[in-house]
Amino acid sequence: MRRWAVIGAWLLLALAMLPLQGPLQSRAADESDTFLARGSESAEAKRVIDENFRAGSESAAIIAYFREGGIRSEDRLRINEDMNRICRAGTIPNLKQVGSAYGLNCGQQDPLDLSPGGPGLLTSSDASVALATVAMNDDSTQTAEAAASTIRSIVPGPEGDSTGLRTWVTGEVGFEADRSEAVKTIDETLLLVTCTVLILLLLAIYRSPLMALVPIFVVGIAYIVAGGLTYLLVRAGATTVSGQSTAILIVLMFGAGTDYCLLIVARYRDELRRTADPHEAMELASKHTAPAILSAGAIVIVAMLVLAVADFNATREMGPILALGIAVMVAAGLTLLPALLSVLGRRAFWPVVPRVEPEPRPVSALWSRVGQLVSRRPALTAGVVTAILLVGALGSLGGREPLDFSEAFRTPPESVAGEEVIVDRFIPGRAAPIEVVMDFQDREPVISKLTTGLTTPIQEMYLSAASVPTNGQESEFALAQAYLKMNPFSDEATDSVPALRRAASAAAGGRPVLLGGEVPEAYDTRQALKRDNRIIVPVGLALIFLILAVLLRAVVMPLYVIATVILSFGFALGVSSLVFTHVMGQPASDQTLEQFAFIFLVALGVDYNVFLLARIREERDRGGVTTRQAVITALERTGGVITSAGLVLAATFSVLMALPLESLFQVGFVVALGLLVDTFLVRALLVPSVAVLLGERNWWPSRPT
Repeated sequence: MRRWAVIGAWLLLALAMLPLQGPLQSRAADESDTFLARGSESAEAKRVIDENFRAGSESAAIIAYFREGGIRSEDRLRINEDMNRICRAGTIPNLKQVGSAYGLNCGQQDPLDLSPGGPGLLTSSDASVALATVAMNDDSTQTAEAAASTIRSIVPGPEGDSTGLRTWVTGEVGFEADRSEAVKTIDETLLLVTCTVLILLLLAIYRSPLMALVPIFVVGIAYIVAGGLTYLLVRAGATTVSGQSTAILIVLMFGAGTDYCLLIVARYRDELRRTADPHEAMELASKHTAPAILSAGAIVIVAMLVLAVADFNATREMGPILALGIAVMVAAGLTLLPALLSVLGRRAFWPVVPRVEPEPRPVSALWSRVGQLVSRRPALTAGVVTAILLVGALGSLGGREPLDFSEAFRTPPESVAGEEVIVDRFIPGRAAPIEVVMDFQDREPVISKLTTGLTTPIQEMYLSAASVPTNGQESEFALAQAYLKMNPFSDEATDSVPALRRAASAAAGGRPVLLGGEVPEAYDTRQALKRDNRIIVPVGLALIFLILAVLLRAVVMPLYVIATVILSFGFALGVSSLVFTHVMGQPASDQTLEQFAFIFLVALGVDYNVFLLARIREERDRGGVTTRQAVITALERTGGVITSAGLVLAATFSVLMALPLESLFQVGFVVALGLLVDTFLVRALLVPSVAVLLGERNWWPSRPT
C-alpha cells in the first residue's frame, strides 16, 4: 500500500506542476538581461537609461536594402511604402519611430536627437545600400521577436523581390530575434532526441522494453516537478531563467537521473538473482545504493549551487535551477523508482527475467581482464593513462579567441548576413552603437574627447536624448550613441572599452560616465567570467572534497580522485580545442565554455568515482580482504553498470551538438568527450591503479575494519 501511495503522490505533484511548464517557457524566452554581468558598468548604464529617460532602454531594427549596381528611384518608393506599412501594421509593441534615408515615416523626432539622417549618411558610398530603422521603447526579447517578424513579412527579404531588391533585418532587434528563434524549439528538440537516445541505450543494456521506459518515466515526472518548482522560484523573484538554463536542465536531469536509475536497477537485478521476494530484493538494493546516490547527488547539487555566487547572470541563474533539478531527481530516484519496480516485480525485466540462481554469476571476461591489468601492473597503467591525459591537455596552450556574434550560430542567420553588408559599406559600429550616459553638463567635453582623441576608436558620436526634467529642474543626464570605426563584435572592439571609459571619465572631470551597449557588455562579461572562475573553481573543489571525505571517511582517496577528474577535464578541453580549430575550422570558443565544462565534468566525473569508491569501501568493510582485493572486486562488479552510466550521460550531453547555437554545441562536445575519457580511462584504469598502489594508505586517517 505504501508503494502505491508514493506513486500516487508523485503523479499528483506532477499533474499540479504540469500547467506551469508553459509559463516557464514564456519566462525563459526573454533573455534581454541574461547575458549581463551583475554590478558591471554596462548593467548600471542599462538601469540608469531605464529609470531616467522617457523611453527607457530602446531597441532598433536596422533594415539594409541592397541592389547590385545601386538603389534606383523606384526602390526609394518601395522603401517608403514598406516603412509606411510597418507604421500601420499595429503588431510591433512600443513602436517609437520608423524612418529611412528618405524621411521619417512615423513617430516623432526627439528635439535633442542630433543623430545622423538623410541620404548622405544612411546610404553607402557606392549607392548600393540604403538603411532604414525601426525603433521601439523596449528591449525585451518578445518585442524583438514581434518587430522582426512584422518587418520580415513586409520587406523583400534576403532572396529579394522580382526586381532584384534584397533586404536583411539586423541590428539589436535582428540579433535578438534570431537568437530567440534558434533557442525557441531547443527544449522540445532536446526532450525528443534525449528520450530517443536513452530508450535505445537502455534497450541495448537490458533488452527489456519496460525497463527501457521505466527510468525515462521516472526522470520525466521529476523534470515536470522541477520545471514547475523552477517557475515558482522565478515568479517569486528568487532567480531568473533563460532558454539556455532550461536546455541544460533537461540534459542534466535526464542524463544524471537515468544514471541514478541505472545504479538502482542493476543492484535490484543482482538481488533478484539472490532473493526470491522482489520487495526484499528492492529493500536490499536501496540500502546499498542510496548512500552512493545521495553522495553523488549532493556533489552535483553543491557544484551547481556554487554557480550562484557568479557575477555573470547566465551563470548565476543556473545555480539554483540545476541544483533544484538534481535534488528532485535524487528524491524521485530513491522513492518513485523503487516503488514502481516493487510493483512490477520481475515482470519489469521481461523478456529477460532474472531468476534466483544458486551460485553467483561469474565476472564478465572483459572486466576480469581489466582487473588483472590493474592488479598486476598498477604503476605502468597509471603512468600511461596520466601521460595520455597530460599530452591531450597541451592542446589548450595556444588559447582560443572568444566567439563573436557572427560565429554564435552553426548556420549564420539573416541578422549576421545583414551585419556583414553594413560593415562592408558603412561605419562598422553602426550595427551595435555604444550608449554613453553622462551628466548633462558634461555632454560636450565627453563627446569632443571621444570623437577627436588621437587614438580613439570612435568615428562618430551623437547626442540622442536627455533625461526628463523634474520639478522644473534642468535635465540631469544626457544619452549619446557612439559608433566605432571597427567591427563592434571583434576582439579589438572589446579590448578598446577600458580606454574609452578612462577617456570619458577624464573628460567629465572624474564625474561618472557610463558606457553601455553590446560592446561594453562583452567586455564586462569577459571580466566577470574571470572573477567568477577565481571563486567558483576553488570553492567548488573544496566542497566536493569535503563531501567525498565524509563519504569515504578518508582524506587521501578524495584528493587523487579530484586530481584525476581535473586531468580528464584538461584532456577534454585540449583535444576539443584542437578539433574545433583544425578539424571544424572554428578557432573561437564561447566565453563560458571552460567554466561550464569544468563544473559539469568535475561534478559528474566525481559521480562515477563515487559509485566505484563506495563499492570499494563496502567490499573493504566486509573484512578479511585487503584494499587491493577490494579494489579489483569492486571494479569487476561495477564496471559494466558504471560504464553504461557513463555512456548514457555522454550520449545525453552529445545531444547538445544537434542544436543550432555554437556555444551549446561546444559545451556538448567537450563534456561528452570528457565523460567518455573519465569512463574508459580515469574510472576504469587510473583511479583503480592509484588505489592499488596506495593500498591501506587510501583510508588515512581512518582505519577500515
